Amino acid sequence: MFANNEIGSLEPIEMISKIARMYNIIFHTDAVQACGNVPIDVKKMGIDSLSLSGHKLYAPKGIGALYVRNGIEFQKFMEGGHQEKNKRAGTENVARNCRFRKSL
Repeated sequence: MFANNEIGSLEPIEMISKIARMYNIIFHTDAVQACGNVPIDVKKMGIDSLSLSGHKLYAPKGIGALYVRNGIEFQKFMEGGHQEKNKRAGTENVARNCRFRKSL
């Protein structure tokens, strides 16, 4: 967790990424609370992957993003589609989850 939403602490991301790199560990950070509040440079900070939530940046709820550095391989956990360059299966039916009011 890059930034804690309850106590406001910021983790030393560059230091953590250097330690991870020493042991050949892929480094991911949850930047939901940090994105838009602190500068983030994924190359300078050594971040291999980063997740964020759109609603923290005034996007609609339910929208998020996953940054993955080129060259990082990962296995998908769901089969069935070829979205996002074959990294994600299926498309959530957002309309099914919304409540619409019929006009009379």
